[in-house]
Amino acid sequence: MPRLPRVSAEPDHETSGRAPLDPDVRALLDRWADQPGMFEGPVAEARERFATQLGEVSGPARPPEETRVGRVAVRRHRPAAPTSDALVVFVHGGGWVLGGGAAYDAVAARLADDVGAVVVAVDYRTAPEHPFPAPLEDTLAAVRALLDDEGPSRWAVVGDSAGANLAAVTALTLRDEGRGPTASLLVYPPPDFEARYPSLRENSEGYWLTAGDVRACSMLYLAGHDPRGDARLSPLRAPTLAGLGPTIVATAGYDPLRDAGHAYADALAAAGVDVRRREHPTLVHGFYGFTAAVPVADAAVTALHAELAGLLAP
Repeated sequence: MPRLPRVSAEPDHETSGRAPLDPDVRALLDRWADQPGMFEGPVAEARERFATQLGEVSGPARPPEETRVGRVAVRRHRPAAPTSDALVVFVHGGGWVLGGGAAYDAVAARLADDVGAVVVAVDYRTAPEHPFPAPLEDTLAAVRALLDDEGPSRWAVVGDSAGANLAAVTALTLRDEGRGPTASLLVYPPPDFEARYPSLRENSEGYWLTAGDVRACSMLYLAGHDPRGDARLSPLRAPTLAGLGPTIVATAGYDPLRDAGHAYADALAAAGVDVRRREHPTLVHGFYGFTAAVPVADAAVTALHAELAGLLAP
């Protein structure tokens, strides 16, 4: 059976009011148009393809220190020029299925250099071999061990996509333990498994992550678990979001998850959290790792990291 086309016609910007897709993003998507979809084929092949694509567009990576924090594998990235003693925990994306190992090394190293702080990337177990709650349990175990062992006076949690979901739940859980993060950076987070947002339909095809991809990875992660009312899966459904530290929520205009990120930012604001909405209308899901190929993405990530660094300053 032939695959559905991966590239869709651009919306009529005169009538839709939407900013046009960044031309460098369009060139990148055109380059990948003949490749299988993100979650097509065997999982091992999808993981290799994802890592290859990310490697093409995220720039060179320095080898991190591969170690363990308690029972959890982590990758420790030290900045080229340290300027902060804060600890930054990074939780990678990839739909709770892809992105493990070295795939995000360049992204995490860039974060370390931009913030000037040590970044510990959690190499959590992934679905379908290890569905919910394993990725969350690993993330929480790693963060707790880091806080116990290193006792940082300031720390942040950063995640993109599925990693932003895990980061948001981690922030809430550690808040309830009285040691929540100083700040959080959530890049195109999926904070809810229950609602269906307009952007899932509006950006369903043609912008790297598809609505079908969102469904596929969600099913692999949930593995039959009922998400309704479970804040461990949907932080948007937590009894309260009050008491969280300053939180940056970044979204992309051509992302199926755009409106979900907006909903979480709105809920944080309603709870009195210092939330910083950073919308990038010309970009797509994945831009956090596109910095070596898309100048607009590079500028967006630079600004996000600078803002995070400011929140972590003593």
